[in-house]
Amino acid sequence: MAFENNYTLGRGEVYFARRDPITGLLGGERYIGNTPEFNLTAEEEKLEHFSSDRGIRVKDATVTLQVNYTGTISCDNIDAENIALFFLGENQQLTVAQATVTDEQVGVTGVGVEKGMFYQLGASPANPSGARGVIFPGTAGTAFSLKKGSVELVSGVDFVVNAQLGRIEILDTSTTVEDGDILTATYTVAASTRERVISGSTAIEGELRYISYNPKGEQRDFFMAAATLSPNGDFPLKADEWQVIPFNVEVTKKNDQTPAIIADGRPFTA
Repeated sequence: MAFENNYTLGRGEVYFARRDPITGLLGGERYIGNTPEFNLTAEEEKLEHFSSDRGIRVKDATVTLQVNYTGTISCDNIDAENIALFFLGENQQLTVAQATVTDEQVGVTGVGVEKGMFYQLGASPANPSGARGVIFPGTAGTAFSLKKGSVELVSGVDFVVNAQLGRIEILDTSTTVEDGDILTATYTVAASTRERVISGSTAIEGELRYISYNPKGEQRDFFMAAATLSPNGDFPLKADEWQVIPFNVEVTKKNDQTPAIIADGRPFTA
């Protein structure tokens, strides 16, 4: 049989099963989305010995001390789960019940508000990013008002509300509000559900699987039983190109029975 080169154009899908850091149990394999790049790197560290008895030193022995398997993944599926992986955190489903907040202070004591500036409603130690989904203008069973003392401020004249984000802009054209004033807000937050990513500091460990769909070349699938994902460089929140989340991959040996990397060809049947 004549020899034939296996010229390969690599394409494939990446799946990751995250290991719970507390229980050590694996979740299901999640397809992380489109990955323009996935590279594996093998680095070998050697100890060399040279004969020094006569003339020029000549290498007469080499021993491999260690091999490191690492890699990089670029993923342009910008979903909450992948953002959580990048920030070593978790993706939460946040459910908010409808509630009314009365006389919340707007402006820090001793500083007050400044005209032309923006202020976030609902910010607290328990919810530092603030409230979202404010109902405005008030409807039956809800409320919204912004006051300076007992004086009711006028929307569009003294302030503007971004109801979805829960933000107030104090208009610099207001003749009622002055720099340094302390204001009070009464508002209703609508019942809602949203995704929230919380950053963390625990390594993301689990199983990594690459399933090839090469348009040219043999199909060969790679499995790593002990892989750690970590952020690798910039996550461009603003740029004139598609966002990409970059990851580093570190592959270790799970145990003496399991190889660090397994590359499976596709089975042939009779």
